[in-house]
Amino acid sequence: MHACGHDIHVACLLGASRLFAEHQDHWRGTLVALFQPAEETGDGARGMLADALLERIPPPDVALAQHVLPGVAGSVATRHGPVLSSADSIRITVHGRGGHGSMPQNTVDPVVLAAMIVVRLQAIISRETPTYRTCRPHRGKPPRRNHKQRHP
Repeated sequence: MHACGHDIHVACLLGASRLFAEHQDHWRGTLVALFQPAEETGDGARGMLADALLERIPPPDVALAQHVLPGVAGSVATRHGPVLSSADSIRITVHGRGGHGSMPQNTVDPVVLAAMIVVRLQAIISRETPTYRTCRPHRGKPPRRNHKQRHP
């Protein structure tokens, strides 16, 4: 199960849009509410841009974004600039070289190499990332992509 808050993201943006619509006498301009699909992998943003998003909406004077995380109920935290979000994907192919058990020094064991990659990635979290920062590498098959989309 993937539960990072997509439902609450949609509910929050719909609620904010409703409040803006009900109180138009307190602000002026054009409100554009964007729901980004596939935000974890970046494919949604790429797809929106490929679908001419920038030609479909006016350039914003102000952009607001939000994300949810565990915290004190009813509290709001904010800061200037980017915060709380990043998604990067890489594909790693590990190659080995077989050989005879009597000469292991002439082989390259891809299982050992892959294990060392996992250990090193975990060390990024446990030894190099401050406790107040979020860092969570994932492993496994990449998400299914539309056959028309290409990897960056």
